[in-house]
Amino acid sequence: MKAVVLGFLNFLILFQSLAQAPKREMRGVWVATVQHIDWPSYRNFNAIKQQEEFLDLVESHKKTGINALFVQVRTAADAFYAKSMEPWSTYLSGFQGQAPRPYYDPMEFMLKACHQRGMEFHAWINLNRATMNGQSLLSAEHIARRHPDWFVRYQGQYLFNFGIPAARNYIVQLASKLVQDYPIDGLHLDDYFYPYPVKGQVFNDQASYLQYRLPGESLEDWRRRNINTLIEDLHHGIKAARTKVKFGISPFGIWRHQSNDAKGSNTRRGLQSYDDLYADTERWMREGWVDYLVPQLYWPTTHKSAPFEPLLAWWKSIPFRGHLYVGHGIYHLKSEWSAMEMQKQLGLVRSYPKVRGSVFYSSKHLQENAKGFRDTLRKASYAHPALVPAMPWIDSIAPAAPRVKRFQKKDGRLILEWEAGPGAADGDKAAYFALYRFPSDAIDPLEQAQYLVYVGQAQEWSIELNELKESQGFVLTALDAMHNESRPSPVQWYYKKED
Repeated sequence: MKAVVLGFLNFLILFQSLAQAPKREMRGVWVATVQHIDWPSYRNFNAIKQQEEFLDLVESHKKTGINALFVQVRTAADAFYAKSMEPWSTYLSGFQGQAPRPYYDPMEFMLKACHQRGMEFHAWINLNRATMNGQSLLSAEHIARRHPDWFVRYQGQYLFNFGIPAARNYIVQLASKLVQDYPIDGLHLDDYFYPYPVKGQVFNDQASYLQYRLPGESLEDWRRRNINTLIEDLHHGIKAARTKVKFGISPFGIWRHQSNDAKGSNTRRGLQSYDDLYADTERWMREGWVDYLVPQLYWPTTHKSAPFEPLLAWWKSIPFRGHLYVGHGIYHLKSEWSAMEMQKQLGLVRSYPKVRGSVFYSSKHLQENAKGFRDTLRKASYAHPALVPAMPWIDSIAPAAPRVKRFQKKDGRLILEWEAGPGAADGDKAAYFALYRFPSDAIDPLEQAQYLVYVGQAQEWSIELNELKESQGFVLTALDAMHNESRPSPVQWYYKKED
């Protein structure tokens, strides 16, 4: 009897993940560039081939229903973009500080590719790493050469010492400049603050602790204060550089265990970000320093010490003005996880209205279609496009509605062309468009995900007449860069098929 009940519950979760796709949902993928994990491929130092690879990557994810890429543009105090305070990344050319050949600006290229497809681009930067190992060849302008006193050697790497105010200020300046120079949709941090603890290794920041601590302040509280100060300063610096940009972080999935803190999650073992990484994510949410969080819940629903569902419930229970998305470790599909496990996780995410979507780690594991998971997304869970959730505390003014220029049958196709309306009250113009197709008896069709058939920057769309049913309506809307949706255009009706 118990097995029957569990089987029925699993069926309900799977059904929910497939059938109740919301119109607005974050559907993101992390694209890791460090050590050629996702892009560019290993030893691909030809700029033209890099661009071709990225276009294949972004087009593949667009077909899967993904609407946001989180691309790592800073791996170890280096850059995948031209307008940087730091040297070019070694993963672009093979040598740190050497520009891509033939020359291009990867950030500009990737931004354009994503925005043309109606997808967000989040610039993902690693905060703490200055080198990958002790043998890294650093260019003359690398920050570790210019300010070696800002770094601590730990497990063969040079890591930023965030106890030094000048080092923190450098990070804030770097992030603010990036946001000012490029129209990215979001600035994104990963889970690396103070390093993950390694047995027998000591992060030797004792001198700066003695210099900068407050009276009676413990080493642990001092480190947490350093990270809190950095996050708060990043929030203010980024927003001062450009108000309409998102700031988000993907922290380790466990804040604290309930056995250590009554406010903690119902988990029993494992690293705690508050105690081991000195990242007080719960406070960042309370203070409103971030616009979204993507906790890395990389455990299965059956895990004995840190199961997925109780952790998800804990994160959604924290008061938070911003958006909560879930980070899924789909690399586990290459080994022990089943496709059903991932569907269960998506079903659980969709069962909580406060959880606004998912981000998958990482790109190659989704593209490789392990256990057929990409196919399941394309055919079921993500069969219809989804709009990125809006953030009204940043911007709530919608653009003007688009105007239909042509709606006609020609050469066996129905063709729809349109143009953007005038600028909105805040000066923002349409960033992309959404097209809905629905039957005449549809109720609130613009609120139903299944009627959304196109999202992108193009201003023309067509369909074979033999794919249409009688009495179908078409409506267009415009969306700005913050995903505020305009009023609909007048309905265009298709009543009768051609003979």
